[in-house]
Amino acid sequence: MKFETVKTFVLVILVGVSLLLTLALWSFKPNLKFLGDMDYAEADIGGQGNLTKKDVVAPKNIIFQINSRYYGFSNPVERQSLYQDMQSWVLYNFKTSEANGPPDDDYQIELLFPDELPMEIADDLFTFDEEPDLPEWSFQRVFITFHPNDSSLEIQFLSTSGDRRASAIVNNSKKYNQLWAYLTKQEGLSEYIQYKESGIPIYVPKNLQEMTERKLTIKNIDPDNLVDALFRNPEIVRRDVTNVGETYYTDSARGMRVKEDGRSIEFVNPLNTNYERMRAFDLLETSMASINEQKGWTGDFNLEELRPSTNFVRFRMYYDGYPVFNSSLAVIEQEWRNQQLYKYQRPLFSYNSPPIGGSSVKLRSGNDVIYFIENASYKAENIDDIQIGYHLVYEEDDLSFYLTLKPAWYINYNGSWQEINFDELSPNKKGG
Repeated sequence: MKFETVKTFVLVILVGVSLLLTLALWSFKPNLKFLGDMDYAEADIGGQGNLTKKDVVAPKNIIFQINSRYYGFSNPVERQSLYQDMQSWVLYNFKTSEANGPPDDDYQIELLFPDELPMEIADDLFTFDEEPDLPEWSFQRVFITFHPNDSSLEIQFLSTSGDRRASAIVNNSKKYNQLWAYLTKQEGLSEYIQYKESGIPIYVPKNLQEMTERKLTIKNIDPDNLVDALFRNPEIVRRDVTNVGETYYTDSARGMRVKEDGRSIEFVNPLNTNYERMRAFDLLETSMASINEQKGWTGDFNLEELRPSTNFVRFRMYYDGYPVFNSSLAVIEQEWRNQQLYKYQRPLFSYNSPPIGGSSVKLRSGNDVIYFIENASYKAENIDDIQIGYHLVYEEDDLSFYLTLKPAWYINYNGSWQEINFDELSPNKKGG
Protein backbone atom coordinates (compact mmCIF):
# COMPACT_ATOMS: atom_id res chain seq x y z
CA MET A 1 0.00 0.00 0.00
CA LYS A 2 1.35 3.37 -0.93
CA PHE A 3 2.22 5.85 1.82
CA GLU A 4 -0.23 8.48 0.49
CA THR A 5 -3.05 5.94 0.61
CA VAL A 6 -2.27 5.14 4.28
CA LYS A 7 -2.29 8.84 5.17
CA THR A 8 -5.66 9.30 3.48
CA PHE A 9 -7.10 6.30 5.31
CA VAL A 10 -5.90 7.56 8.76
CA LEU A 11 -7.24 11.03 8.03
CA VAL A 12 -10.68 9.65 7.19
CA ILE A 13 -10.72 7.69 10.49
CA LEU A 14 -9.73 10.79 12.49
CA VAL A 15 -12.39 12.92 10.83
CA GLY A 16 -15.01 10.25 11.57
CA VAL A 17 -14.02 10.01 15.23
CA SER A 18 -14.14 13.81 15.50
CA LEU A 19 -17.66 13.89 14.04
CA LEU A 20 -18.81 11.21 16.48
CA LEU A 21 -17.36 13.08 19.46
CA THR A 22 -18.96 16.34 18.32
CA LEU A 23 -22.34 14.62 17.94
CA ALA A 24 -22.00 13.09 21.42
CA LEU A 25 -21.25 16.46 22.96
CA TRP A 26 -24.24 18.07 21.24
CA SER A 27 -26.65 15.36 22.35
CA PHE A 28 -25.28 14.88 25.90
CA LYS A 29 -27.65 15.95 28.71
CA PRO A 30 -25.82 16.28 32.00
CA ASN A 31 -27.42 14.90 35.12
CA LEU A 32 -26.18 17.80 37.23
CA LYS A 33 -28.87 20.19 38.48
CA PHE A 34 -27.98 23.66 39.60
CA LEU A 35 -29.11 24.67 43.08
CA GLY A 36 -31.45 27.35 41.83
CA ASP A 37 -33.24 25.07 39.36
CA MET A 38 -33.99 22.06 41.57
CA ASP A 39 -37.27 21.23 43.24
CA TYR A 40 -37.40 19.92 46.77
CA ALA A 41 -38.06 16.21 47.09
CA GLU A 42 -40.80 14.70 49.17
CA ALA A 43 -39.92 13.14 52.50
CA ASP A 44 -41.61 10.78 54.91
CA ILE A 45 -40.98 11.31 58.61
CA GLY A 46 -43.77 9.02 59.71
CA GLY A 47 -46.70 11.37 60.31
CA GLN A 48 -49.81 12.27 58.34
CA GLY A 49 -49.51 13.96 54.97
CA ASN A 50 -53.04 14.69 53.80
CA LEU A 51 -54.43 17.16 56.34
CA THR A 52 -56.65 20.07 55.29
CA LYS A 53 -57.45 23.40 56.91
CA LYS A 54 -60.47 21.78 58.54
CA ASP A 55 -58.10 19.49 60.42
CA VAL A 56 -55.78 22.13 61.87
CA VAL A 57 -57.86 25.31 62.22
CA ALA A 58 -60.09 25.00 65.28
CA PRO A 59 -61.48 27.25 68.02
CA LYS A 60 -59.63 27.27 71.34
CA ASN A 61 -62.95 27.77 73.15
CA ILE A 62 -66.65 27.33 72.56
CA ILE A 63 -68.50 29.46 75.12
CA PHE A 64 -72.23 29.19 75.89
CA GLN A 65 -73.59 32.49 77.17
CA ILE A 66 -76.76 32.60 79.28
CA ASN A 67 -77.49 36.24 80.09
CA SER A 68 -74.24 37.30 81.78
CA ARG A 69 -73.06 33.80 82.76
CA TYR A 70 -70.65 31.70 80.71
CA TYR A 71 -70.19 27.95 80.29
CA GLY A 72 -67.70 25.78 78.45
CA PHE A 73 -67.12 22.07 77.98
CA SER A 74 -65.78 20.22 81.03
CA ASN A 75 -64.02 17.85 78.62
CA PRO A 76 -62.40 19.66 75.67
CA VAL A 77 -62.68 16.51 73.53
CA GLU A 78 -66.43 17.21 73.43
CA ARG A 79 -65.68 20.73 72.19
CA GLN A 80 -63.66 19.25 69.34
CA SER A 81 -66.49 16.84 68.53
CA LEU A 82 -69.12 19.61 68.40
CA TYR A 83 -66.94 21.79 66.18
CA GLN A 84 -66.35 18.92 63.74
CA ASP A 85 -70.11 18.46 63.58
CA MET A 86 -70.62 22.19 62.97
CA GLN A 87 -68.33 22.00 59.95
CA SER A 88 -70.84 19.72 58.23
CA TRP A 89 -73.86 21.98 58.80
CA VAL A 90 -75.13 23.58 55.59
CA LEU A 91 -75.09 27.40 55.72
CA TYR A 92 -77.67 29.28 53.61
CA ASN A 93 -78.29 32.92 52.65
CA PHE A 94 -74.76 34.18 53.17
CA LYS A 95 -74.55 37.98 53.35
CA THR A 96 -72.42 40.77 54.82
CA SER A 97 -73.49 43.88 56.71
CA GLU A 98 -72.32 46.52 59.16
CA ALA A 99 -71.99 45.64 62.83
CA ASN A 100 -71.58 47.35 66.17
CA GLY A 101 -69.56 44.77 68.05
CA PRO A 102 -70.74 41.27 68.97
CA PRO A 103 -74.44 40.35 69.23
CA ASP A 104 -76.00 40.89 72.68
CA ASP A 105 -78.63 38.15 72.76
CA ASP A 106 -79.43 36.66 76.17
CA TYR A 107 -78.70 33.18 74.77
CA GLN A 108 -75.82 32.81 72.33
CA ILE A 109 -72.72 30.74 71.61
CA GLU A 110 -69.24 32.04 70.80
CA LEU A 111 -66.46 30.23 68.92
CA LEU A 112 -63.14 31.88 69.76
CA PHE A 113 -60.16 31.10 67.48
CA PRO A 114 -56.49 31.43 68.61
CA ASP A 115 -55.67 34.14 66.04
CA GLU A 116 -57.43 36.25 63.46
CA LEU A 117 -58.20 34.42 60.24
CA PRO A 118 -58.89 35.71 56.72
CA MET A 119 -62.58 35.50 55.88
CA GLU A 120 -61.48 33.68 52.73
CA ILE A 121 -60.86 30.58 54.86
CA ALA A 122 -64.52 30.26 55.90
CA ASP A 123 -65.30 28.32 52.72
CA ASP A 124 -62.68 25.72 53.73
CA LEU A 125 -63.86 25.40 57.33
CA PHE A 126 -67.63 25.33 56.87
CA THR A 127 -70.16 24.02 54.34
CA PHE A 128 -72.12 26.56 52.27
CA ASP A 129 -75.05 25.72 50.02
CA GLU A 130 -73.33 27.67 47.23
CA GLU A 131 -69.97 29.34 46.83
CA PRO A 132 -70.12 32.54 48.91
CA ASP A 133 -68.76 35.93 47.91
CA LEU A 134 -66.38 36.30 50.84
CA PRO A 135 -65.15 39.72 52.02
CA GLU A 136 -61.47 40.60 52.45
CA TRP A 137 -61.47 41.35 56.18
CA SER A 138 -60.47 38.94 58.97
CA PHE A 139 -62.32 37.39 61.91
CA GLN A 140 -61.43 35.70 65.20
CA ARG A 141 -64.88 35.25 66.75
CA VAL A 142 -67.94 33.46 65.41
CA PHE A 143 -71.32 33.74 67.14
CA ILE A 144 -74.37 31.51 66.96
CA THR A 145 -77.75 33.02 67.81
CA PHE A 146 -81.19 31.43 67.95
CA HIS A 147 -84.35 32.08 65.91
CA PRO A 148 -87.09 30.28 67.88
CA ASN A 149 -89.89 31.07 65.40
CA ASP A 150 -88.54 28.65 62.79
CA SER A 151 -85.99 26.72 64.92
CA SER A 152 -83.08 28.01 62.87
CA LEU A 153 -79.61 29.19 63.84
CA GLU A 154 -77.76 32.26 62.62
CA ILE A 155 -73.98 31.99 62.21
CA GLN A 156 -72.24 35.37 62.49
CA PHE A 157 -68.58 35.99 61.61
CA LEU A 158 -67.51 39.20 63.37
CA SER A 159 -64.68 41.21 61.82
CA THR A 160 -61.66 41.83 64.06
CA SER A 161 -62.47 45.54 64.00
CA GLY A 162 -66.03 44.76 65.16
CA ASP A 163 -67.67 46.98 62.53
CA ARG A 164 -68.50 44.32 59.93
CA ARG A 165 -70.14 40.92 60.02
CA ALA A 166 -70.95 38.07 57.66
CA SER A 167 -73.93 35.88 58.46
CA ALA A 168 -75.65 32.72 57.25
CA ILE A 169 -78.60 30.59 58.37
CA VAL A 170 -78.68 26.92 59.43
CA ASN A 171 -82.18 25.51 58.81
CA ASN A 172 -81.85 22.40 60.91
CA SER A 173 -84.19 21.96 63.89
CA LYS A 174 -82.17 19.00 65.18
CA LYS A 175 -79.02 21.13 65.50
CA TYR A 176 -81.08 23.97 66.98
CA ASN A 177 -82.44 21.66 69.69
CA GLN A 178 -78.97 20.20 70.35
CA LEU A 179 -77.45 23.62 71.06
CA TRP A 180 -80.49 24.83 72.97
CA ALA A 181 -80.21 21.80 75.26
CA TYR A 182 -76.61 22.77 76.09
CA LEU A 183 -77.77 26.24 77.08
CA THR A 184 -80.76 25.15 79.16
CA LYS A 185 -79.44 21.96 80.79
CA GLN A 186 -75.68 22.63 80.86
CA GLU A 187 -74.96 18.89 80.69
CA GLY A 188 -71.25 18.31 80.11
CA LEU A 189 -70.54 21.99 80.76
CA SER A 190 -68.84 23.84 83.60
CA GLU A 191 -69.06 27.49 84.50
CA TYR A 192 -66.46 29.89 83.13
CA ILE A 193 -65.55 33.45 84.10
CA GLN A 194 -64.55 36.25 81.77
CA TYR A 195 -61.29 38.03 82.53
CA LYS A 196 -61.19 40.65 79.78
CA GLU A 197 -64.36 42.43 78.73
CA SER A 198 -62.77 44.71 76.12
CA GLY A 199 -61.02 43.49 72.98
CA ILE A 200 -60.70 39.72 72.63
CA PRO A 201 -62.19 38.22 75.82
CA ILE A 202 -60.42 35.59 77.93
CA TYR A 203 -62.53 32.81 79.44
CA VAL A 204 -61.27 30.47 82.17
CA PRO A 205 -63.01 27.66 84.12
CA LYS A 206 -64.36 29.10 87.37
CA ASN A 207 -63.87 26.18 89.76
CA LEU A 208 -61.12 23.71 90.69
CA GLN A 209 -59.97 21.57 87.79
CA GLU A 210 -58.95 17.93 87.94
CA MET A 211 -56.83 16.45 85.17
CA THR A 212 -54.66 13.41 84.59
CA GLU A 213 -50.91 13.48 84.14
CA ARG A 214 -50.00 11.46 81.03
CA LYS A 215 -47.04 9.33 80.04
CA LEU A 216 -46.60 8.56 76.35
CA THR A 217 -44.08 6.38 74.61
CA ILE A 218 -42.52 7.99 71.53
CA LYS A 219 -40.75 7.17 68.32
CA ASN A 220 -37.75 9.32 67.42
CA ILE A 221 -37.38 10.65 63.86
CA ASP A 222 -34.09 10.36 61.99
CA PRO A 223 -33.10 13.90 60.87
CA ASP A 224 -31.61 12.38 57.71
CA ASN A 225 -35.20 11.91 56.54
CA LEU A 226 -35.61 15.69 56.30
CA VAL A 227 -32.51 16.35 54.19
CA ASP A 228 -34.26 15.60 50.88
CA ALA A 229 -37.15 17.90 51.79
CA LEU A 230 -35.12 20.88 53.01
CA PHE A 231 -32.03 20.96 50.75
CA ARG A 232 -32.22 21.47 47.00
CA ASN A 233 -29.28 19.16 46.25
CA PRO A 234 -29.04 16.52 49.00
CA GLU A 235 -25.98 14.94 47.36
CA ILE A 236 -23.74 17.85 48.41
CA VAL A 237 -25.05 18.16 51.97
CA ARG A 238 -22.33 17.72 54.56
CA ARG A 239 -22.98 16.33 58.03
CA ASP A 240 -20.81 17.66 60.87
CA VAL A 241 -20.76 17.54 64.64
CA THR A 242 -20.24 20.92 66.33
CA ASN A 243 -17.96 21.56 69.30
CA VAL A 244 -21.02 21.39 71.61
CA GLY A 245 -22.01 17.96 70.32
CA GLU A 246 -24.85 19.02 68.03
CA THR A 247 -25.26 17.56 64.55
CA TYR A 248 -25.28 20.13 61.76
CA TYR A 249 -26.20 19.64 58.09
CA THR A 250 -25.19 22.18 55.45
CA ASP A 251 -24.77 22.60 51.70
CA SER A 252 -22.52 25.61 52.36
CA ALA A 253 -25.56 27.89 52.21
CA ARG A 254 -28.56 26.36 53.98
CA GLY A 255 -28.18 24.77 57.39
CA MET A 256 -30.12 22.37 59.62
CA ARG A 257 -29.17 22.09 63.28
CA VAL A 258 -30.30 19.10 65.35
CA LYS A 259 -30.96 20.41 68.85
CA GLU A 260 -31.73 19.12 72.33
CA ASP A 261 -30.03 15.74 71.95
CA GLY A 262 -31.85 14.95 68.72
CA ARG A 263 -35.30 16.02 69.89
CA SER A 264 -35.84 18.92 67.47
CA ILE A 265 -34.41 20.61 64.39
CA GLU A 266 -33.93 24.20 63.29
CA PHE A 267 -33.49 24.90 59.57
CA VAL A 268 -32.35 28.25 58.14
CA ASN A 269 -32.07 29.30 54.50
CA PRO A 270 -30.14 32.62 54.68
CA LEU A 271 -30.22 33.04 50.89
CA ASN A 272 -33.81 34.26 51.18
CA THR A 273 -33.42 37.50 53.11
CA ASN A 274 -35.77 39.75 51.11
CA TYR A 275 -39.44 38.97 50.90
CA GLU A 276 -42.83 40.22 49.98
CA ARG A 277 -45.60 39.95 52.52
CA MET A 278 -47.83 36.96 51.73
CA ARG A 279 -51.59 36.97 51.99
CA ALA A 280 -52.69 35.18 55.17
CA PHE A 281 -54.62 32.55 53.22
CA ASP A 282 -51.67 31.83 50.90
CA LEU A 283 -49.27 31.71 53.84
CA LEU A 284 -51.33 29.04 55.61
CA GLU A 285 -51.84 27.05 52.42
CA THR A 286 -48.12 27.12 51.52
CA SER A 287 -47.08 26.11 55.02
CA MET A 288 -49.54 23.22 55.21
CA ALA A 289 -48.52 21.95 51.77
CA SER A 290 -44.86 21.78 52.78
CA ILE A 291 -45.63 19.85 55.99
CA ASN A 292 -47.98 17.52 54.11
CA GLU A 293 -45.20 16.76 51.59
CA GLN A 294 -43.01 15.60 54.48
CA LYS A 295 -45.80 13.63 56.16
CA GLY A 296 -44.88 15.94 58.98
CA TRP A 297 -48.01 15.97 61.15
CA THR A 298 -46.54 13.71 63.84
CA GLY A 299 -49.29 14.36 66.36
CA ASP A 300 -52.39 16.47 66.86
CA PHE A 301 -51.44 20.04 65.85
CA ASN A 302 -53.68 23.12 65.62
CA LEU A 303 -52.95 26.50 64.09
CA GLU A 304 -51.99 28.95 66.84
CA GLU A 305 -50.54 31.96 65.06
CA LEU A 306 -50.73 33.31 61.51
CA ARG A 307 -48.57 36.42 61.09
CA PRO A 308 -48.53 37.76 57.50
CA SER A 309 -46.41 40.77 58.54
CA THR A 310 -43.39 38.43 58.78
CA ASN A 311 -44.77 35.40 56.87
CA PHE A 312 -44.71 33.40 60.11
CA VAL A 313 -46.88 30.39 61.02
CA ARG A 314 -47.04 28.40 64.25
CA PHE A 315 -48.88 25.12 64.88
CA ARG A 316 -49.17 23.92 68.49
CA MET A 317 -49.36 20.33 69.69
CA TYR A 318 -52.60 19.28 71.41
CA TYR A 319 -53.42 16.25 73.52
CA ASP A 320 -56.91 15.30 74.75
CA GLY A 321 -58.08 18.71 73.54
CA TYR A 322 -55.56 20.62 75.69
CA PRO A 323 -52.62 22.66 74.32
CA VAL A 324 -49.13 21.30 75.02
CA PHE A 325 -46.34 23.68 76.03
CA ASN A 326 -42.57 23.45 75.69
CA SER A 327 -40.20 26.03 74.22
CA SER A 328 -39.38 24.02 71.09
CA LEU A 329 -40.73 20.48 71.44
CA ALA A 330 -44.46 21.26 71.19
CA VAL A 331 -44.64 23.55 68.13
CA ILE A 332 -44.05 23.51 64.40
CA GLU A 333 -42.92 26.96 63.23
CA GLN A 334 -42.19 28.21 59.74
CA GLU A 335 -41.15 31.52 58.20
CA TRP A 336 -41.21 32.14 54.45
CA ARG A 337 -39.25 34.37 52.06
CA ASN A 338 -39.91 34.70 48.31
CA GLN A 339 -42.23 31.67 48.43
CA GLN A 340 -39.40 29.57 49.90
CA LEU A 341 -38.87 28.24 53.39
CA TYR A 342 -36.61 30.62 55.32
CA LYS A 343 -36.83 29.19 58.86
CA TYR A 344 -38.29 25.94 60.12
CA GLN A 345 -38.41 24.49 63.61
CA ARG A 346 -40.12 21.27 64.66
CA PRO A 347 -39.89 18.32 67.07
CA LEU A 348 -38.21 15.10 65.97
CA PHE A 349 -40.54 12.55 67.51
CA SER A 350 -44.07 11.20 67.30
CA TYR A 351 -45.99 9.90 70.28
CA ASN A 352 -47.93 6.68 70.64
CA SER A 353 -51.41 6.24 72.06
CA PRO A 354 -52.85 5.16 74.42
CA PRO A 355 -50.84 6.52 77.37
CA ILE A 356 -48.89 4.07 79.53
CA GLY A 357 -50.05 5.57 82.82
CA GLY A 358 -50.84 8.71 84.71
CA SER A 359 -52.01 10.14 88.01
CA SER A 360 -54.75 12.61 88.92
CA VAL A 361 -53.74 16.26 89.40
CA LYS A 362 -55.84 19.03 90.94
CA LEU A 363 -55.34 22.51 89.53
CA ARG A 364 -56.31 25.82 91.08
CA SER A 365 -59.64 27.36 90.16
CA GLY A 366 -60.05 30.12 87.63
CA ASN A 367 -61.02 32.44 90.50
CA ASP A 368 -57.64 31.74 92.12
CA VAL A 369 -55.85 32.37 88.83
CA ILE A 370 -57.55 35.74 88.31
CA TYR A 371 -56.80 36.76 91.89
CA PHE A 372 -53.15 35.77 91.44
CA ILE A 373 -52.79 37.67 88.17
CA GLU A 374 -54.38 40.81 89.57
CA ASN A 375 -52.06 40.76 92.60
CA ALA A 376 -48.84 39.72 90.89
CA SER A 377 -46.63 41.88 88.68
CA TYR A 378 -48.61 41.29 85.48
CA LYS A 379 -49.97 44.21 83.46
CA ALA A 380 -53.46 43.49 82.17
CA GLU A 381 -52.80 45.11 78.79
CA ASN A 382 -49.97 42.63 78.12
CA ILE A 383 -52.06 39.52 78.82
CA ASP A 384 -53.27 37.92 75.60
CA ASP A 385 -54.62 34.61 76.90
CA ILE A 386 -54.88 32.25 79.89
CA GLN A 387 -55.29 28.51 79.42
CA ILE A 388 -55.00 25.14 81.07
CA GLY A 389 -52.53 22.93 79.23
CA TYR A 390 -49.86 20.28 79.52
CA HIS A 391 -46.22 20.95 80.30
CA LEU A 392 -44.25 18.57 78.06
CA VAL A 393 -41.20 16.91 79.63
CA TYR A 394 -39.01 14.67 77.42
CA GLU A 395 -37.57 11.78 79.44
CA GLU A 396 -35.71 8.54 78.90
CA ASP A 397 -34.68 5.46 80.79
CA ASP A 398 -32.61 2.37 79.98
CA LEU A 399 -35.39 0.92 77.85
CA SER A 400 -37.15 3.72 75.98
CA PHE A 401 -37.92 7.38 75.44
CA TYR A 402 -41.20 8.87 76.61
CA LEU A 403 -43.07 12.09 77.25
CA THR A 404 -44.61 13.22 80.50
CA LEU A 405 -47.49 15.67 80.12
CA LYS A 406 -48.02 17.58 83.36
CA PRO A 407 -51.22 19.66 83.78
CA ALA A 408 -50.61 23.34 84.57
CA TRP A 409 -52.00 26.86 84.12
CA TYR A 410 -50.38 28.98 81.40
CA ILE A 411 -50.50 32.66 80.54
CA ASN A 412 -49.64 34.30 77.23
CA TYR A 413 -47.81 37.43 78.36
CA ASN A 414 -46.12 39.87 75.99
CA GLY A 415 -46.62 37.40 73.15
CA SER A 416 -45.05 34.32 74.77
CA TRP A 417 -46.46 31.47 76.82
CA GLN A 418 -45.21 30.87 80.37
CA GLU A 419 -46.33 28.57 83.14
CA ILE A 420 -47.94 30.42 86.06
CA ASN A 421 -45.84 30.11 89.20
CA PHE A 422 -48.24 30.53 92.10
CA ASP A 423 -45.35 30.48 94.60
CA GLU A 424 -44.61 34.07 93.67
CA LEU A 425 -47.45 35.09 95.99
CA SER A 426 -46.54 32.77 98.86
CA PRO A 427 -46.99 34.22 102.38
CA ASN A 428 -43.22 34.60 102.83
CA LYS A 429 -42.92 36.64 99.65
CA LYS A 430 -45.89 38.80 100.63
CA GLY A 431 -44.39 39.48 104.05
CA GLY A 432 -46.75 37.21 106.01
